[in-house]
Amino acid sequence: MTMKIITNSIVALVLYATVNTASALVINIDFAGMANGGTGESAWDTLSLSNSAFDLAITATADSKPAYVYLDRATGGLGVCKTLNTAGINELNQTTSSGTNLCLDSNDDNVTTNEALHFVFSTNVSIDTIWFNNFHDGDMSLLGDKADIGGAAYTFTNGDSSHPSYTLTPYAILSGPSFDIAYNNEKFYVQAMSIDPPTVPEPATLALLGLGLVGMAVTRRKHRA
Repeated sequence: MTMKIITNSIVALVLYATVNTASALVINIDFAGMANGGTGESAWDTLSLSNSAFDLAITATADSKPAYVYLDRATGGLGVCKTLNTAGINELNQTTSSGTNLCLDSNDDNVTTNEALHFVFSTNVSIDTIWFNNFHDGDMSLLGDKADIGGAAYTFTNGDSSHPSYTLTPYAILSGPSFDIAYNNEKFYVQAMSIDPPTVPEPATLALLGLGLVGMAVTRRKHRA
């Protein structure tokens, strides 16, 4: 076997591995849907979410101090509550399945001045899109407004009174470090996010690739002999 043929074999194997990798299923987390559905309006020290691709832990801060992660019903989503009312204290870290407000100030369950949400993933992921709404101002749009995402200001160029604003830039997130979404110049809820886990080769593809490499090693030995 000539060196040219060996090279072509390597290229063919690489192409085969590329086209036969398992397509990672994009996972959509609908925080507004959670609040409006079975989870209900709820408050958490840490909101922990799990699926087959990754684990996600969400915490909150206000004025650089621990606060509560809050799921708000109606046209809300994920926000921050500084202080819980009596019902909130009694139902902290529980699935309420109800619409009872748990924040002492019912208008302070979104992300506002000096507040932030912190997302920690168990594996590397890409956040493709994040949807935001500004329901407390009577509409859903953050058009022209900013939020701090991943440590940098993001200006929204989309959204209107009945449609949320959303990011157009994917964010590559490493497992372990906190990915932060924080207030910049306008209050908001995180309504939803679309997450793309890393693509992983199928076991059959890995086995074929291994056999191909072994075959090339044997061929090289015969060629040298």
